[in-house]
Amino acid sequence: MARRMTKRERTRQIYIRCGILFVLLLGVFIALYIALDRSGKKEVDLNEYVHITMTGFNGEGELSASVDVMENYEAFFSTVNVEFSKKTGLSNGDEVTITYSYDKNVAKTYNLRIKASEQRFVVKGLIDPVSLGPDELFNGVEVAFEGIAPLVTATVRSDNDYSDFVTYEIVDPKDYYDIGDTVKVRAVYSDEDMQERNYLAQTGSDLCIKDFTVEDVDRYITNVDDITDEMMASLNKEALSLFSDANEYGMRIFCDAGLMPVYVNKKTTFVWNDPTHISSYLNVLKEENYGKSGTHVNDIKLCYESVISQANGVACNAEVVVRFTDIVLKADGSVELNLDSGEIISADRRDSHIKAIVQNKIDDDYEAVRM
Repeated sequence: MARRMTKRERTRQIYIRCGILFVLLLGVFIALYIALDRSGKKEVDLNEYVHITMTGFNGEGELSASVDVMENYEAFFSTVNVEFSKKTGLSNGDEVTITYSYDKNVAKTYNLRIKASEQRFVVKGLIDPVSLGPDELFNGVEVAFEGIAPLVTATVRSDNDYSDFVTYEIVDPKDYYDIGDTVKVRAVYSDEDMQERNYLAQTGSDLCIKDFTVEDVDRYITNVDDITDEMMASLNKEALSLFSDANEYGMRIFCDAGLMPVYVNKKTTFVWNDPTHISSYLNVLKEENYGKSGTHVNDIKLCYESVISQANGVACNAEVVVRFTDIVLKADGSVELNLDSGEIISADRRDSHIKAIVQNKIDDDYEAVRM
């Protein structure tokens, strides 16, 4: 015959059963609560809204992320951050873990249930770029120099395979260049344009510069040391050939000297006699006047003493200036004296007037050096 439980045992048994029942009811309640809570929230899987982009080359790949924004939930999506276990310097085969963070309070405000499981991203598809350095980028690039130094102009010309995405410009360009000047040319490009064509620049565009030197061009003579005795002999010979008719200056000089001119067949008869060379000056245009309208870069002024006489034998002493302009030293070493430019530009009986002309006391565009 079974033993009857005592009152204490029966009470304990009741407590145990009630406890089990309570736990079961609590589990059911929690399950119902979770189900009801989930049914009232909008589920958002961040993996569906985040887009991963890979750029760059093998060994230099870079990951970036963009986040789509769900309409009416902009405030929440603005809190979403995408983090990479490694973001740059990537190579094919590298594994990257992608994780998300967001503001849980904002998600709760919008009644959102967020799924944000981490992703494993395997790098692939990166190509090995073609490396381009200054030697390659400046292949087929030259600077064309035109004009006569020191008034040389520079123009960049390029003929290579990169002209559709690389341009070339002169750094700190000047209006004019002289022999020996350095012209710096920069290759202008962007890393993006390079990558689109599977190129990788060895240096940034701001440092991709090549120097070109102005050389092998003609130049105007600007130094008296470049004027030889042979050149002066040629100039003097040509200058003396200009002393014939003095009518252009004779009337003024005779009147200034108080002498009466005579006429033959209603014309004056002034001629030059016995011109003697007394001095020469090289005049060089000052740099600040390069390109100024109406100027020439250099000239040689030869001064002569001469006598102006007329048909009745009356004569007057005068000083004469003969000028030759734009004397050029050619690139091959020969000299172009420009003898056709020779002309008498002034004659006067007063020495001070002649000095003012040859020493540029009137025209300060030039510097004069006595030869």
